[in-house]
Amino acid sequence: MICRASAELLTLNSAYLTKICGLCALICDACAEECEKHVTMEHCKDCAASCRACAKEAFIIYQDSTKKETNTTNPIAYQDECAILSRCAAELISMGSAWALQISELNDIVCKASAKEFESHFNFQIQQSKDHTDIATTIHQKLLAENQQSDMDETTDKQTLSPIEAGKRKRRHVSALLAASMGRSAMDHTRSHIFRDVSGSSGLSNTGTVITYGEDR
Repeated sequence: MICRASAELLTLNSAYLTKICGLCALICDACAEECEKHVTMEHCKDCAASCRACAKEAFIIYQDSTKKETNTTNPIAYQDECAILSRCAAELISMGSAWALQISELNDIVCKASAKEFESHFNFQIQQSKDHTDIATTIHQKLLAENQQSDMDETTDKQTLSPIEAGKRKRRHVSALLAASMGRSAMDHTRSHIFRDVSGSSGLSNTGTVITYGEDR
């Protein structure tokens, strides 16, 4: 159990390799010592040899990770690490292992670190969502204000323009729309346009309007 947990944390490059491998080496040595008391039994002899070999490898990793260990007193732990150690602790505790206290202590440390790391990401996502909401609200309010100002300006224009000038402006708008429908650029239609009905000879469907160009009069 402890060997499997150590191997799984090793593949995750856990910041807690020193602690888990140190504990693994101790437990494997203790297991080998117990099995060596029954060397007359072949399976106990094989078990002792395996435990000694495992303890040796765990100790090598322990020494190596100790050299690489940072000065951080509270290294990061992730959810997978918490799940691995929780399972290992549950199995050893259910067996009444003499090492239950040590593994439960390590499990407590790692799971607290995992919870702290999760909370930091969660809080960051909440703040990011709030920032996006503030930006969206600001943009919406700005556009709403611009739209209201545009409506007010249009109302003012309608009140101040003479009927003739208002008619010319309306024709310009209509002309721009018709030009766009024929694939022409509305930017080419800065001059006013005069319309005449020639019974659909323009070639446009459902309309008898032909667009001609002339100066304002």
